[in-house]
Amino acid sequence: MNAEETAGAVPGHRLLRAVAVMDALRRRGGDAWSAQQTHQSLARYLLEETYEVLDVLEDPQAHAPGAVVDELGDLLFQILFHARIGLDEDPAWGIDDVADAFIAKMERRNPHVFGPEGALEHPEDVEAIIAQWHAVKAREKAEQTAREQARRDARREAAAPGSSPSDADADPGREPAPVAEHFSAIPSRLPALQTAAKAVHRARSAGHLRELLAAADAVVAAEDAPEGADLARDMIAQVVAAEARDVDPESALRALLSRTARELADPTRPGHPGDARA
Repeated sequence: MNAEETAGAVPGHRLLRAVAVMDALRRRGGDAWSAQQTHQSLARYLLEETYEVLDVLEDPQAHAPGAVVDELGDLLFQILFHARIGLDEDPAWGIDDVADAFIAKMERRNPHVFGPEGALEHPEDVEAIIAQWHAVKAREKAEQTAREQARRDARREAAAPGSSPSDADADPGREPAPVAEHFSAIPSRLPALQTAAKAVHRARSAGHLRELLAAADAVVAAEDAPEGADLARDMIAQVVAAEARDVDPESALRALLSRTARELADPTRPGHPGDARA
């Protein structure tokens, strides 16, 4: 679109066209490949597109102007695609449900912006904003845990004496496997450095960083410690240092490796195979 077409337009109005394009691809008579896709078949593309966005964000000089817009468009395609597939499920859900979930979460966790005036005494205090976010998130988690427990209790009561577990939705009395709070709900496919960073951040925020590090030390000291556990413990120490400086270690390492690769490939670098001085 040119400047005249966008002048005075409401931000986001092109998203309606994006939704329509995705619907045309997916519906009967549209694109046969798109019609065959599932959440599972698209998972690898979601991961690939996410990393392609990160590549541009972390090393913009290595990409053409406008690359971030193009890559974010590819990522948006994946979100729209999954939402369109959701319309074919039972119960159906779509992009508006995704938007509603985003809106509700942001409004809940940012009462200093969307709540009554004075919700936060010092709205310019970033640390206070972060603390407020975590407090709201903790309440949400407690409420979710209570709902899940109520569902388990209801299934347990519904199980008649002598019935098989399948009669009550696969063992209604079974509790979920315990997971340390600092690692709870972290995606299993998240890179290890990012997992460590998230756990360290949670532990430090809760005042339990020493507890987390002591547990890691205990694993290293155990007779059946994983191979290289001592090296991994050193990496955790670096993650702690990075978190203290509000640096994402995964992004920092990727950016360094990307710049290092470019440096090694630079023909003007002293010592490069193409350098006449070499």
